[in-house]
Amino acid sequence: MVDDAAGRPGFGEAGPRVAELIDRLGRLTRELQYVDGLNPAQWEALRFLSRANRYSRTPGAVAQFLCATKGTVSQTITALENKGLLTRRPSDRDKRVCLIDLTPQGESLILRDPVKRIEQAVATMDGDASAAMVQGLSRLLAAVQDNKDAPLFGVCAACCRHIPRGSGCGEAADTARCGITGEPLSTDETRRVCVNYSNG
Repeated sequence: MVDDAAGRPGFGEAGPRVAELIDRLGRLTRELQYVDGLNPAQWEALRFLSRANRYSRTPGAVAQFLCATKGTVSQTITALENKGLLTRRPSDRDKRVCLIDLTPQGESLILRDPVKRIEQAVATMDGDASAAMVQGLSRLLAAVQDNKDAPLFGVCAACCRHIPRGSGCGEAADTARCGITGEPLSTDETRRVCVNYSNG
């Protein structure tokens, strides 16, 4: 069947059409990211690190999020470091692990993230349409990730392991905590993306 006048795919054609649209949008999005002396992989790493919490700002977590090899990610991180956009430091919890932080220059650059053009386009849509898009794409992403056994990378506060403020007793109840490490979490951290996220 052919698409109807409203742009809706015919019966049984939703899957191929969605795949085609995502592929096309992905290509256009990649093209947007050849700016400011960076390539798409460098923008993707910078974007992830700007949103990641302390447990996820590691080379390994970046590699998992980008579905890339550690060697490839190491080259990307080194390039960003050489541009003055990132710094590396040993983790306080495990000196064998290095944490990656954006420099002030990196924080400034991410404000000009070219993918914000996608955000602006979505902002012009009807609220119901954009909400349905978020729901549908989230379900699609979860299904594909499940098939690949890939980490979900959700927001900390939505994780089933997140212990909200007020839970428990004593001083531990005064702040939110990570259910894995038991460490306190600031409000900002609970809004960030985590490699250990689980939806239960």
